[in-house]
Amino acid sequence: MSKEDLLVLLTNDDGGRAPGLQSLKREMETTARVVTVAPDEERSAASHSLTIHDPIRLIEVAEDDYTLTGTPADCVIFALRKLMLRSPDLVISGINSGPNLGDDVLYSGTVAAAREAALYGIPAVAVSLVGKGEDLDYGPAACFIRDLVKEFYPDRTPRGTALNVNIPPGKPGAYRFTRQGSKRAWSSIEEKMDPRGRRYYWIGRDESEVLVESDTDYQAISDGVVSITPLQHDQTDYRTLKLLGNNTTDALLRAGSSDPSP
Repeated sequence: MSKEDLLVLLTNDDGGRAPGLQSLKREMETTARVVTVAPDEERSAASHSLTIHDPIRLIEVAEDDYTLTGTPADCVIFALRKLMLRSPDLVISGINSGPNLGDDVLYSGTVAAAREAALYGIPAVAVSLVGKGEDLDYGPAACFIRDLVKEFYPDRTPRGTALNVNIPPGKPGAYRFTRQGSKRAWSSIEEKMDPRGRRYYWIGRDESEVLVESDTDYQAISDGVVSITPLQHDQTDYRTLKLLGNNTTDALLRAGSSDPSP
């Protein structure tokens, strides 16, 4: 597929001017036509929220480059339903500043944008660079994603699935397909006092204990390997569903009287 034929939508949750997004845009423009629709400000941890009680506004920054006063999921919906004349061949969300591993995919706006595209049946990738700080070098990660797209699109990129990619610092080497890890989660609540003597609170640092288990995204990053985790939107717990009974058979609640007659 030629550069003229491949249409890619970029978004993120760090905002339209974020260095990770800009680095990814430069690399992807060498192989595809790129349209960018990203939040007008940082929307980290927005998860899959939508803006439904306030209007949203589109700001044209340049040709094929827009910001939206909404969440990452808003950006994908707006691009697909209102802005773009045809559906993109691929949606990439990122490059996020910091990892989106394990249970954090539930909170991540980066991952939510990719999952929203997957709901439309469009191949989608969420990309995060492990690390924090202004000195992060997104260039190697952007090159890795460019090459990954060349390798996987279109034959090996399943529709309806979002690939959650986490890249360790430095020049990426090998990658590994992983399952989503987990952690024993807890966060502190920090109490402070404003100048007028009124209490206010911050959700503090994530102090969770990460469970580094075999074949997980956490294990791959611990080994210095890129983690690629396929995510599906069907969140049914089929193991529990099977334990609870045949899902094709109706059951009567037997706690107390099940007879609705007086």
